Amino acid sequence: MAKLTGITITDLIDKGLIDLYRLQFADSAHSKYCKGFREFSAYCETNNIAIYDEHIAINYLLAQFDVDVTDLKRELTQKQLDARCTLRLLDDVYQFGYARRNHHRDYRMPSVYDEMLENYMEKCKRDGNSAGTRKVKRLKLREFFVFLHGRGVPIEELTSADISDFMVTLAGLSRVTINIYVSALRCFLQHLYEIGILSTDLSPAVPKPKLYAEESIPETWTTEELQTLLSSIDRTGGVGKRDYAMILLATMLGMRVGDICNLKFENCDWHRKLITYTQQKTGKVNVLPILPVVMDALVDYLKNGRIETESKNIFVQHIAPYGEFKSSSGPSCQLKKYMSRAGLEVKERKAMHSLRHTLASYLLSSRTPLTIIQNALGHDNPVTTLAYTKTDVPSLRECSLSYCGEAVQNG
Repeated sequence: MAKLTGITITDLIDKGLIDLYRLQFADSAHSKYCKGFREFSAYCETNNIAIYDEHIAINYLLAQFDVDVTDLKRELTQKQLDARCTLRLLDDVYQFGYARRNHHRDYRMPSVYDEMLENYMEKCKRDGNSAGTRKVKRLKLREFFVFLHGRGVPIEELTSADISDFMVTLAGLSRVTINIYVSALRCFLQHLYEIGILSTDLSPAVPKPKLYAEESIPETWTTEELQTLLSSIDRTGGVGKRDYAMILLATMLGMRVGDICNLKFENCDWHRKLITYTQQKTGKVNVLPILPVVMDALVDYLKNGRIETESKNIFVQHIAPYGEFKSSSGPSCQLKKYMSRAGLEVKERKAMHSLRHTLASYLLSSRTPLTIIQNALGHDNPVTTLAYTKTDVPSLRECSLSYCGEAVQNG
């Protein structure tokens, strides 16, 4: 992908303004970016800078705030965050030729792709893709459509070079995340070829990152961390009662956050104390016992905390619009808030899922057979469950080999 080398600051800002309208930013966001553009333009004029390159943005941010705002782990003021967002948008235009949204919830897909996407989603459903898989494919393809629209590329004229340029925009993501994009894109491109929209099957043109089996170790919590977390939740109000019950379902039963958000009254047999539900990710039916502590939390929420709503979901939003959660990001953000309040290190991603990892790790350390753990977590493949053996360090030490005739004690 060719950079817009030699582009003037004025032309770059003009392209940025065009993309603000194309991506349909809210008026408040539009005003924020326009203010940032004016401040950056004034800085360049004062310093006799006419041509843009990637170093100018970094120098500008350092000159304005005397801190490295490119450090994503540094806590920044709102003004610093706004400036970084403004320069990131301009740098996207410089690097890729169009501005990217930086969160999937912000994507407003061009309507020209609506029918095509919905038809493909129906095909995925007929092919047996679970609701969770279809949701992921939809999100990744929406991002791809925004890229095509920003570059002015009709999908019928798509080339392998365009695909390569799109993959460049994913730089910085983990190999696992990129692999999700690859899978979604390959399946979609093959579908377009099969129905005649593309004259050539471009699915092989999507480069696949090298993945290494079992390279990561699942994040888990200690017993002390969990106790600290749970004690930080204020259960005098409805939101606290709800969040406490949701966190217990993830911690005690190992439910995925998407399944917790989607849990309905019909899934609960209160007399037999069982939860029966279809997992969004796998489409597999799972049955779990409602443990006493979980039952107490659920009853407390439903009787004393849940707001009045016609939603059939057990857990609902307590702010407008009332009703079921639209995504799993809400509970995850709440969990991170409690972690901060409790003085715990905030996990950068999949914080709710780490509670599920913790249950698996605890069961393993208790010498629970893998088949039982597999059934409890609803895994289709026992190999998935095997990944959690890496968290059972004491058992791994028992399997250690000797070195020069002596066992390694503290490895």
